[in-house]
Amino acid sequence: MRKVTDDVQRWKLMGIGALAVIGNGDMAMGVSLADALRRIEAIILGR
Repeated sequence: MRKVTDDVQRWKLMGIGALAVIGNGDMAMGVSLADALRRIEAIILGR
């Protein structure tokens, strides 16, 4: 029973770690996209 509990805990930790990595990547892409859109807007509006 203990082995199964340890395996499930390990799976949960791996899942949480994967979500954290994906979340950080998504955040970086969002910031980059927002910056790119801001620069495009500045070019179009001539600022």
